[in-house]
Amino acid sequence: MEMSSLPSALSYALNRANGTAVNSFQISSTSASSVLANSQIRFLLPTSGMLDFKTLRLHFAVELNEGATNSGARLPAGIKHLFNRVQVQIGGVTVAQGTNFFGVERDALSIVNDSPPSLVSEHGEMVTEYDYCGTHIAAPSTAGSEKYNQGLGKNSTLFSIDLGDIAKISPRIVPMDLIGACEIIFYTAPNSVLSAVKGKDPTGSTNAMTLSNANTANTYTISKASLVANMYSLEDGVFSMAVASRIRDTGFVEMCFPQHLAFSQAWNGSARFALSAMSLNKLHALWRRNTGTYAFATQGGAIPVAGSATAGLTDGPRYPWQGAIAVDTGTARFRGRVQHFSAPTLHPGSADSVEDGTALDYGASDVVEPLKLQYKINSAQVPNFQANQSQWAELTKWANNVDKLDCQSTVEYLFNKFVISYPLELPHNAWEPATISGLDTRATSTFITLEGTGNVNNSSQYDVLILAEVSTLLRIGAGKSLEVLM
Repeated sequence: MEMSSLPSALSYALNRANGTAVNSFQISSTSASSVLANSQIRFLLPTSGMLDFKTLRLHFAVELNEGATNSGARLPAGIKHLFNRVQVQIGGVTVAQGTNFFGVERDALSIVNDSPPSLVSEHGEMVTEYDYCGTHIAAPSTAGSEKYNQGLGKNSTLFSIDLGDIAKISPRIVPMDLIGACEIIFYTAPNSVLSAVKGKDPTGSTNAMTLSNANTANTYTISKASLVANMYSLEDGVFSMAVASRIRDTGFVEMCFPQHLAFSQAWNGSARFALSAMSLNKLHALWRRNTGTYAFATQGGAIPVAGSATAGLTDGPRYPWQGAIAVDTGTARFRGRVQHFSAPTLHPGSADSVEDGTALDYGASDVVEPLKLQYKINSAQVPNFQANQSQWAELTKWANNVDKLDCQSTVEYLFNKFVISYPLELPHNAWEPATISGLDTRATSTFITLEGTGNVNNSSQYDVLILAEVSTLLRIGAGKSLEVLM
């Protein structure tokens, strides 16, 4: 029996790479390292060495500026919402355009991949009374703000993010001398991604996080921005010679990474768009309120995570696995309006108040049929039936090859984190080499429609955002020649 055919627990096969050197570098911005909303931060990557794109991260500090005293400024649950887009250019050619929904996109993908943002470096949850440095924000009767204007928050970088799609390039380690000058551009989001809360208390209090502050003009400043790059080199030159030989033999080497295309429109019960791609891998969809008290483009009170602790309704959380059901116990969690992904149901309605609990009751008597959703790719229906909300939860797990979603209850999924996914490619594991197996939509004019029936809100009170994941091929040839296929 050959050693290569044995299971890994019995195999003595060993890979060797001699003369490996490892180091990490901090890269300064070529533009201003301190910026406001709707600005840019630009970086030029090293032109030599082997860069690990998976671990390439932007580190920065954030200071929140109150529109008025005690205006209750809060960052959303997930610091990536401070960025609208991440763009990658090589030799002046855009290889990763990015969407204008970077924060929303990464938040949605973290839900369906069960990979919530880090509580250490990515501001994974909204804060109530203490910020991430341990600083007390406000007394119970005031609406103090999460500021980071002194101490560690002001004098050091506190948060970091990865680069999104390009972080999944395969192979993950890229020889930088193969490609031209590589520039990373971060576009910051508008101030509307922040919240302006009345107080620190749970839902139901007169001083609740969910109530809007009278002042809704909070702003933020990003400062001390830098990239930290982890890099490698190999002394023996065997790898670089092998790459050069591949280029001589085939004319190029290929790198592959996923890229998301965004289609946003008002939801009137259906949405339609055209797409031409070499490999359409997945479709993701989410809905956000575009009008009324909880409109996603406005500052105001936070949104409670359904099932978490309340005050004045049923003190404590709704479910025992979120803490004891008793007064002042359990966890109260919140999300910003920008990240409020709700099922577009007619009942509960888009304007139902989160304070009286009607927006969280999917078992009310007026819910007489389920919400059903289905895609059409030209005339082909996927899935082949109108799937209800629980069926979509299982389809979404299948699409992303996970065992669970980042949700602790059905109502949390429907009210806070309703994102649906459908696969159009073969399943694969994270450790496998990239495989291009998605739907090729280049040969014909492909129109994709998402239709809702049953308990569906079709009054344009929601915006639907559909994220189409496609494979992108980056071909590098002799003399740093470049070709991008998508």
